[in-house]
Amino acid sequence: MILRVLFLGEGSSDGGITTHIRRIATEYGFRVVVTDPLTERFPQSRQRTVRSKLETIKEIGGVYELVIVHRDADGDGREHRLREIRQAVEAVMPDTPFMGAVPIRMTEAWLMLDERNIRQVAGNPNGRMDLGLPKPASVERVPDPKTMLAEKLALASGLSGRRLDKFKKRFPEHRRQLLDRIDPSGPIREVPSWRSFNEDLLAGLSQAAGLNPS
Repeated sequence: MILRVLFLGEGSSDGGITTHIRRIATEYGFRVVVTDPLTERFPQSRQRTVRSKLETIKEIGGVYELVIVHRDADGDGREHRLREIRQAVEAVMPDTPFMGAVPIRMTEAWLMLDERNIRQVAGNPNGRMDLGLPKPASVERVPDPKTMLAEKLALASGLSGRRLDKFKKRFPEHRRQLLDRIDPSGPIREVPSWRSFNEDLLAGLSQAAGLNPS
C-alpha cells in the first residue's frame, strides 16, 4: 500500500522537512508519496489559516491517508499549536489521520547545530571563524532563532559589503537547504521537539496504514 501524505508548511522554505518524512517512512517500511502544495499560489484569502488551506485542497480533489502540518510554536507553545491543527483537520478532513510537526519557537532552532552544514550552505566550507553555535540542550530556548541563524550563516560565509548583502537575501533558500541536510544521527537527536517529530510521524504513518504503532 502506498500512503498519500499531504504536507502543509508555513512557507515554501519548509519543504526540506519532506526529505525526512520520506526517510523515516522508508526506514520503517512504509511506502509514501508526499505532496507539498504551493499554497502561496492559493487565493490570498485561502493562505491565512491551516483550515483555509485544507479547504482549498479538498475542493480541488485532494485525498490523503495522512495529513502533516508544520507550524512553529512561537510564543503560543506546542500544545496550543497541536490543538489548532487538530481542530482544522477535524473540521475539513475528519476521517483523515494527522500529525503536527511543531518545533519549539521556530524551525530555525533545528538548523543551528551542525557546523559543517552551516559552513557548506554558506559557501565557505573551509572557514575557520568561531560560529559560537548553541548546544542541543539549550537551542530551543534561544529567543529569536531565525535572527540568530541568519547571523551565523552570514558569519560563516566570510563575506562583507555588497556580496554579504546579496547573500543575506538568499536566506529562505539557505534555510531550505539546511532543513534538507539535517543529519538525523547528529546533535539534533538531543532536541526534544525533533524526537517528538519522529515519534509522532511513526504513529501517524502506522495509523494511516491501519497498524497499531509500536
